Amino acid sequence: MQQMTSAATSLNQVNPGIKAILPHLVGLTVLDIGGGKYDTNKIYAAGLGVKLFIYDKYNRSDDENRQALACDPDTIVCNNVLNVIDDGQAMRNLMALCASYQVPCYFTMYEGNKSGISGPSKKGCWQRNWKVADYVPILKKYFSHVVCKGHIIHCQ
Repeated sequence: MQQMTSAATSLNQVNPGIKAILPHLVGLTVLDIGGGKYDTNKIYAAGLGVKLFIYDKYNRSDDENRQALACDPDTIVCNNVLNVIDDGQAMRNLMALCASYQVPCYFTMYEGNKSGISGPSKKGCWQRNWKVADYVPILKKYFSHVVCKGHIIHCQ
């Protein structure tokens, strides 16, 4: 169970992962897992012609989360979420949730100080401090095809 909330990590800006991924998904329905409390990404997506549903356990209402999880996504994005989950089983559960939709998934992670030593961040939130490539072996347990390019991991 998550001991430290990640609510403070939600920023009112278009996520860099969203900027990199969504322009390639025009006309599709996308589920954003851990998308934060602000609608900035949703507004950006609408301008591109992408229908974005946001699920965020800590920052969205139960009703909005139910609607998001019930959408029929063509793709899932999960930006800067795995790195703020302090419980390994909860992180694996999130990966399994993404894989359960059987659609392409894109993951990005903030690497923090890249030390691999996890702990509280300056904001008091959990930070895993792993390099992006460190997540690949775990994601391979849930997806048959995992490719890491820069700060984006594409899974199918």
